[in-house]
Amino acid sequence: MWESVKAFLRSWGLVIVITLAGLAVAWRFVSPAPPSTVRFAVSANPQSVYTETVDAYARRLEAEKFKVERVATQGSADNVRLLREGKVDLALVQGGVAPAVGADRLVSLGQVFFEPAWFFIRAQQGGGSPVQALRGQRVAIGPEGSGTRILALALLAANGLGADAIQADPLAGNEAAEALASGQVQAAVFVSARPNDAINRLMRTPGVTLLNFASRADAYAANLPYLNPARLPNAGLSLQEDLPRGDIVMMAPAASLLARDDLNPQVAALMMTVLKDIHKARTLFSAEGRFPAGLNHEVPLQEDAQRYYERGPSFLQSYLPFWLAVTVDRLWVLIIPLVTLLLPLLRIAPSIYSWQMDRQIWAIYEKVRKVEEGSDKGLSMQTAAKLEALDKEAEKLKLPDSYAEKIYELRRHIAFVREKKAEA
Repeated sequence: MWESVKAFLRSWGLVIVITLAGLAVAWRFVSPAPPSTVRFAVSANPQSVYTETVDAYARRLEAEKFKVERVATQGSADNVRLLREGKVDLALVQGGVAPAVGADRLVSLGQVFFEPAWFFIRAQQGGGSPVQALRGQRVAIGPEGSGTRILALALLAANGLGADAIQADPLAGNEAAEALASGQVQAAVFVSARPNDAINRLMRTPGVTLLNFASRADAYAANLPYLNPARLPNAGLSLQEDLPRGDIVMMAPAASLLARDDLNPQVAALMMTVLKDIHKARTLFSAEGRFPAGLNHEVPLQEDAQRYYERGPSFLQSYLPFWLAVTVDRLWVLIIPLVTLLLPLLRIAPSIYSWQMDRQIWAIYEKVRKVEEGSDKGLSMQTAAKLEALDKEAEKLKLPDSYAEKIYELRRHIAFVREKKAEA
């Protein structure tokens, strides 16, 4: 038994060594395993749409045994900074913010929902552009570094009002709504995917109007390509109160889920499925199936995200649990060296095996030939001793049972030489 094992190793050992070497080289090209923890940038406001969305992402990731870490931020601009510094893996970022603050090393998994700019102004006397009338006035545009501030300044700049043409007030949320309602500011801008408390209050505040961009929506979209017209339908906020009275068109950037360009590909693939499940539903500002979307991206699409938008989910992730799909997907590259190396090696291995066994038999045949050719006529004691030793050597050969006949044939030939010499 042990001799058969040694024979097997002698012949197949080379196959095993070469195959293992090929697998070792191929392993360098296997995609890294997913991390155990995924870090998200999260707004400090627990009622933020961003926070609620990240919570939905977290529930899905935790169901797949990931640990989700939340890193508090001050807004979209802060999210971009944290991504670039590698302090978070994923972050929701308002459209228009990444290019404004620097998008190097960032990739996108796609747009996920619209965030209209709710631009409220106090009623004004006389005609003219309501935006131009804000020159020199106090306008609540959110704190420094916020996505709201970046968008508000971009909208004003498109109308020729630079940052120094207004009195920029950092108020936001309910504080901004209170200031506008009391007349402390002439306008207030909010960026939100849905009406919040501040927006609902101002929609019902006498003397305060939600700016309608309908007549100039195409012009804004042309000047600020990351903006999209978003229609708030008649009575869309309240059928009972008929709010608003008539359709209102707002300009809306789309929030995108951004990541660093070194995001683990398995995490990216899983997140694409999560985005599809969470954001495909109809919303106040988008039709069913509108999101997630890989169009109009301000930073490059991540490679796995681009494949998802072009081809849909992979076959493995469609039919296998995530961790099994990840394992198979990571290791498929090892099939190449296995097939490339094993097929030819499997063909030559039996020949190597046979050669290893036959070599031992033929080595004794060679010794027998030399004894026969080197001895005089007749069977001398020295020749007889040599042939006896070779017979014992043949008898002691430890070869597989399948070679018993060849060993027997070898010993028969030794006996033939002995008899031939004895008769001479």
